[in-house]
Amino acid sequence: MSEQWKASDYASNSKGQAVWANELIEKMELKGDESILDIGCGDGKITDVLSRHTCGEVVGIDFSSEMITYAKAAFSKPTFLQMDAQALSFGERFDVVFSNAALHWVKDHKAVLEGIYKALKPKGRAILQMGGAGNGEKVFEALGQIFPHYATYFEAFEMPYTFHSDKTYEVLLSDMDFSSHTTSLVFKDMVHEDVKAFQGWIETTWFPFINPIPREKKAAFIKEWIEAYLALCPVDHEGRVHVAMMRLQVELIK
Repeated sequence: MSEQWKASDYASNSKGQAVWANELIEKMELKGDESILDIGCGDGKITDVLSRHTCGEVVGIDFSSEMITYAKAAFSKPTFLQMDAQALSFGERFDVVFSNAALHWVKDHKAVLEGIYKALKPKGRAILQMGGAGNGEKVFEALGQIFPHYATYFEAFEMPYTFHSDKTYEVLLSDMDFSSHTTSLVFKDMVHEDVKAFQGWIETTWFPFINPIPREKKAAFIKEWIEAYLALCPVDHEGRVHVAMMRLQVELIK
């Protein structure tokens, strides 16, 4: 049960995110010579996939030093840098900026968009997909059901995610200089092969909600959370766990 990002756990428990990332890569229809920036590269596996779609420079950045250390050890072709998405330091270096399942962890999206604009070459493009308004609603509902038993541990808690809607993102982009942009909310059914895989995903990517719980109570908290979720969304006939996710997809051209 992680106190922060654990890269090896994320590598094992991020199959859903990888599926969505590959869908985005196909959507981009890369020609094969683009320079690409991957924002929120995590364990590096998607950045590596991007590097196999182009002969151009591919750079992955992530706020987590552990993720960057893991990515550098696992993949040799891309360049990996520890960097805050809210403080990108590239000047007209990339043809494409890509980000999948990362930017909902960021608070200041205006700073991210300004950094993306500066990082793109003229006529460069960005495709971003992140958690959007309504994302993981039933996971939050299950948490709400058990919350009264644990409320005392969350008195100083700060929401770790920023889930924008397409409309709130349009407002952000209205002040930017991109030549064109589109925003849309996209429903995704995240499928976990069994309850154990679902638990691995909860422990790995929802750790901010687990960290406040005392160590001796964490296992019970996770068990109750999962049981509450499965009561709302029972496993399917193959024992798989489904999670309704809402993704905000943003496409930009400089």
